[in-house]
Amino acid sequence: MLSSRNQTVASERQSKFIQNRITIVEKHFAELCNAFAVYARKVARLRDAGDDVSKNLKLYSDNETVNKSLSSGLSDISATLYAIEEYRNARAQRLEVKVVGQLSQYEGICRHVRTEIKHTLSLRDNEISRKKALDRVKERNPLNRQQIIQAEAELLKASGDMSRTVKELEEQTDSFEKQKLQNMSTVLKNFIEIELAFHTKALELYTVAYRQINNIDNEADLYDYQTQLQMVDGQQSLQKKEGLGSIASLLGHQEKPPEKNSESKHSGTSSENSDDYSEDSS
Repeated sequence: MLSSRNQTVASERQSKFIQNRITIVEKHFAELCNAFAVYARKVARLRDAGDDVSKNLKLYSDNETVNKSLSSGLSDISATLYAIEEYRNARAQRLEVKVVGQLSQYEGICRHVRTEIKHTLSLRDNEISRKKALDRVKERNPLNRQQIIQAEAELLKASGDMSRTVKELEEQTDSFEKQKLQNMSTVLKNFIEIELAFHTKALELYTVAYRQINNIDNEADLYDYQTQLQMVDGQQSLQKKEGLGSIASLLGHQEKPPEKNSESKHSGTSSENSDDYSEDSS
C-alpha cells in the first residue's frame, strides 16, 4: 500500500510538471506563430508595394518618347524588380507553409496531450477512491472477507490501470518533448533557409538592376532632349514666318488703288487739253 501511495504521489507530481511544460510550450509556440504570421503578411504587403513600383516604372518607360536610353533602362529595371517580387512572393508562401503552418499545429498537439493528462488524473482519482473504499470496508466489516477481497480486487485493477496509463503518459510526453525540440529546430532552419534563398537571389537581381541603371546614357538623353527642343523651336519660327508673310500679302492687296478710277481721270484731262487747243487755234 505504501508503494501504491508513493506511486500515486509521484504520478501527481509528474502530471503537474508535464502540465507546466505543456503550458509553456503552448504559450510560446502560439506567440511565435503569431509573430511569424505577422512577418509573413508584411512580406506579402512589401511584395504588393514592389509590384506597384515595377508597374509605375513600366508606365513611365512606355510614355517616355524623348529620352530613349532612359525609357529602355526603366523598362529593364521594371522587369528586374518584378522578378524580385516573384521571389518575394515565393518567400511569403514558404513562410506560411514551413514556419507558420508547423507552429500552428502545436495548438492541437498540446490539446491532445492535455486530454491524456486528464485521463491519467481521472484514473488516479479512481485509484484513490478504490483505496478509500477498501479502507472503509476494513473498518466497518473487518470480518467480511468477501467484501474485502472484492474491494482489494477493484483497487488492484485501478492501480494496474493507473500504472499502465502513467507509463503510456511518460512515453507520450517524452515523445512530445522530443518532437517539440525537433520541430523548433526545423522551423528555425526553415526560416533561415527561406530568408537566405530569397536574399541571395534578390542580391543577384539587385546587382543586375544596378548595372541597368548605369547603362542609362544621360548625355545621350540630354542631347535627344535638346534636339527635340530645337526642332520644336524651328517649327514654331517657320510657322511664325509663314503667318507674317500671309498677313503682309493680305495687307498689300488691300492698299492697291483701283484701275478704273485712274482711267477716268486721264480721260477728263485729255478732254480739257483738247478744248484749250481748239480755243487757241481760233
